[in-house]
Amino acid sequence: MYMHRIGIVEELVFDSPFTLAELRVLTVLALGDATTASALARDLKMDNGYLSRILASFEKQGLIEKERSKEDARQYKLTLSKKGQKAADDVNAVANKIMMNIVAPLPVEEQIRLVAAMTTIDRIVNQPGRFEQQVMAPFTIRPHRLGDMGRIIHSCAVQFAADYGWNHEFEAELATLAGDFVRKYNPATDRCWVAEIDGLLVGSVFLRAVNDNTAEAVLPYVTPEARGMGIGTHLLEAAKLFAKEAGYKKILLRTESVVDFAGSMLKQAGLSLVRETPHRRFGRDSVGQDWELILA
Repeated sequence: MYMHRIGIVEELVFDSPFTLAELRVLTVLALGDATTASALARDLKMDNGYLSRILASFEKQGLIEKERSKEDARQYKLTLSKKGQKAADDVNAVANKIMMNIVAPLPVEEQIRLVAAMTTIDRIVNQPGRFEQQVMAPFTIRPHRLGDMGRIIHSCAVQFAADYGWNHEFEAELATLAGDFVRKYNPATDRCWVAEIDGLLVGSVFLRAVNDNTAEAVLPYVTPEARGMGIGTHLLEAAKLFAKEAGYKKILLRTESVVDFAGSMLKQAGLSLVRETPHRRFGRDSVGQDWELILA
């Protein structure tokens, strides 16, 4: 079905003069790095004789350039010529147009579901042991949209109760935070970012104004299964970039010492611990931590 939909069951693909096998070779060469015929055959899992005929045809058409390898005189480095690069660009343009014709008419929510579903297939098919390379689950970071506040409240409340024994007071604070953020939201000064994998919420952070020069980053959060992938760092980098663009000079952030994943994430993002205060919050004795970042 998929091959029929995008037109790659035709003898010549994407309105080009190339077969599917030829396009596979052309696409790899278009990445820009010089390679050899043997490396191409290995990477594409293509018969050497079949590949040689394709390369000979490309050379005859003036699509590729060959240069003897300095590492192995028996090998030639292959790159696309200007004519070959234009041919690859033309095919990619047609392919992109076909994709846009399929995706663009869909509502945004359906586009998100489509990408998430394709990502899920990719991760399942490329699970460890199935192929030489494992595809790491890609994550996306985007501004919040309708419905995200409820997801953030639920995810954080349940996880922090399980991890640290925090009670209903934390859920109430989350609800207050989310409600105030939505009611007072000003896109020029405030932001909330959400991280997702396969459409599932795996992280979030809020940034809101304290005054004209200072912003507060609130509740940087990454779910346990998504930690170690750099999601927290990317969320905080998004907050820092926006804060600079909005004209803030400083970012403040408050967390609790018991939140074990927060410290290293905040240090990596460039924040400094400036104050610790013992207190009792959310049904537990804890130590509050105040962090700050001076923006250059």
